[in-house]
Amino acid sequence: MSRAAHRLVAVAAMVVALGAAAADKGWASLRGEALSRAFADQDLGDGVHFAYQFGADGELRGMNMGKAAQGRWRVSGNRLCWRWAKSREPEECHEVRRQGQAVRLFMDGQEVLSGNLAPLAGQRPAL
Repeated sequence: MSRAAHRLVAVAAMVVALGAAAADKGWASLRGEALSRAFADQDLGDGVHFAYQFGADGELRGMNMGKAAQGRWRVSGNRLCWRWAKSREPEECHEVRRQGQAVRLFMDGQEVLSGNLAPLAGQRPAL
């Protein structure tokens, strides 16, 4: 590969990295106890495809593409983890970034889910 091609690849990589950093501006990573507080007694949904209710006791209920599901959730270190009761899939664990009530969930550095948090019916807003 020529020097010019190497420079072009380096410039392209920098542009991608700067774009990703700009996209995350204003988003804070949630960790540990702050992550538990943010999700306890909250509903996470996108208004169309899914709605997951995170009980303070670790119970997880939800609707995903019109199908009801139940499971358990927990915080492990700095990741939000859950497992659906009838699923053969292993527990999923996500890094979480928040901006106001909007949250983005990541696995292995890739965004896999985004939505908004809202208090469960009859609950006070999380602080």
